[in-house]
Amino acid sequence: MQSLWRRFLQFSVLAAIALVVSPVALAQSEKKDDENSPAKLIQEGNRPLLTITFSGADRFMEKGKYIFDAAEHPEAYKALENFVSGTLNNLDGFNREKPFGIMGYLPVAIPPLPEFVAFVPVDSVEAATKLVEKAPVVIRKDDEEGRYEVIGPNRTFPVLMKYGYAFIPLGNNISDTMLDREFPDPAQLLAGQAQQFDGAVRLDVESIPIATRTLLYGLINTGISTQLQQRDGEPEGAYRIRRTEGERGLAALKMLIMDCQKITMGFAVAPEEQAVNIDVIIDAVEGSEMLKEIFSSAERPSYFIPLLDDDAAVSVSMSSKIADRDKEAYIEMMEGVRLEVSRLIEENKLGAVPDENSPIGQALSAVQATLEEGHADVFAQFYRDSKGKLAIVWAGRVVDGEAMNAGFADVLTRLKDIEEIKKAGELQINSGDHLGVTFHRLTFAEQPPAAVEVFGENVGMTVGIGSTAVWGVIGGDESMATLTAVMDQLEAANQSAADRRSVPNFRVILNVNKLVELAETAETVSRREREAREQEAGAKQTLELQAGQEGQSNGNAPAARPGDEARNARRAEMRQRRERGGQIFRETLKEGDDRIEIDSRLTETGARTRIRLEEGFVKIFGRLIASNLAPQEESKPATEAAPAPQGN
Repeated sequence: MQSLWRRFLQFSVLAAIALVVSPVALAQSEKKDDENSPAKLIQEGNRPLLTITFSGADRFMEKGKYIFDAAEHPEAYKALENFVSGTLNNLDGFNREKPFGIMGYLPVAIPPLPEFVAFVPVDSVEAATKLVEKAPVVIRKDDEEGRYEVIGPNRTFPVLMKYGYAFIPLGNNISDTMLDREFPDPAQLLAGQAQQFDGAVRLDVESIPIATRTLLYGLINTGISTQLQQRDGEPEGAYRIRRTEGERGLAALKMLIMDCQKITMGFAVAPEEQAVNIDVIIDAVEGSEMLKEIFSSAERPSYFIPLLDDDAAVSVSMSSKIADRDKEAYIEMMEGVRLEVSRLIEENKLGAVPDENSPIGQALSAVQATLEEGHADVFAQFYRDSKGKLAIVWAGRVVDGEAMNAGFADVLTRLKDIEEIKKAGELQINSGDHLGVTFHRLTFAEQPPAAVEVFGENVGMTVGIGSTAVWGVIGGDESMATLTAVMDQLEAANQSAADRRSVPNFRVILNVNKLVELAETAETVSRREREAREQEAGAKQTLELQAGQEGQSNGNAPAARPGDEARNARRAEMRQRRERGGQIFRETLKEGDDRIEIDSRLTETGARTRIRLEEGFVKIFGRLIASNLAPQEESKPATEAAPAPQGN
């Protein structure tokens, strides 16, 4: 994606130079006679394309105190406070309330390399100069108002003072022209961003002039469209699927370029919530197609709401209306799927080629009817079966599921005896039924001991399709009973209409400590396997070691290379840090407050996806920093906690 974005910008600027002047550009050139060169006809925008913003220093100190207090390491905050007051002289001369950060521009140039400029709030140039000159640099005032030079031992770079901010160019190829642009006042431009987040990155798509965005999309569309031509020897069905997917991607990209205002990703430590919130916010242009799609996507609640359990190790739910453009693309793609299914059946001699009246043909028509209905509604959740083993249950809404199930059974019957399926495991068609749903099960051929320990005996996957939903479960022998119990729970809830909660149209909950327990269970079994293998190979390893020692005694030991000792010491230190960090992570999670919640909700101008980390992650962060500030304490929390129990 990043390489596509870079190429997309480079091609656009090159084309801009060659294009005939547009009416918009002509109107601009009439205002300024000195802006009639081709390179200036399409401008870079009057706002930065990218901003990286941090809230004021005082707010950072306030949040830092909360983090270290939560981590039970107040001495780490004291060390930070002493560093700021002592080494940094309390940031004298700098404004500790205003935001600071970096602005990124993409100038009209060949090649269009990005330019980055830091902005730092300054109240007193004289006081700030005294602090900066503690480093081996000298600050010299230029003749031009607001211009300064910072002269260091190896390089000199310019500084512009404006709006109470110092603008400082960054990078290896710094020039005075980087500060010639008309910068906005950061305190005004980023007021909302700095107030909402402790730190944020914003891509201001609307800052690119509309003529430039139109040109950029045209170039991308031309370049990608040429790649969507049918290739030599490409089957018609595969070509239709690839072409339709490419056109759908182009339509989405056009909407992003033309209808998106800005994309913001920010984080905020929230002491009042005892959590950290990470937000991704998309703001769309008022009245745009993009905004209409965002609003319409959340119109329909999930069918599986009664099953959602906040205490499950993992709970996932998504209910969204499919956009009309996507719906049309998927329906067109189904024509390619029909052709591909027929081709593969014929080429692999898997029986009669299906027509539209066959079970497979009717199943594909049911899939198309589900797409035409335009509602994507899926659910997945972790459960414990009757023996305490893991069972992963999932489901999705469908239309005319009976036809889908008949076609699915036909496909399985055709595939059952082919070599690839036999290698995958034992396929049992019509392995069971419940509430009118017929199930089929594949028991995996490979049964790693770690998987058996987590899921139970005979790990496999069971799938069945009913009239309104497709159901599935991954697990051992008891997983089918878990799945039917979940189906009964939903059936009872629908009969009583007892649970009609309002939940986000997209929601994920992770109880990390439970996931860690599952991982530790699997790791314990894997470790036992490794130890058994090592014992079996022990005699051989002993013989090889003895032979190596004899070679060394005969003067054949490899000579130590220069720097080996230092490299080994660094590796040992890095290994110790990783181990210490892992220990802090595990021990802190055992204290609780380990949940991660992800949800998506509408805003007035678009949508916001939030990742909420409970306070356990705040403690982990604080303890990791504290362990580096005071490594002799390693990962021990400030309070004397009981030793953590070992895994089984």
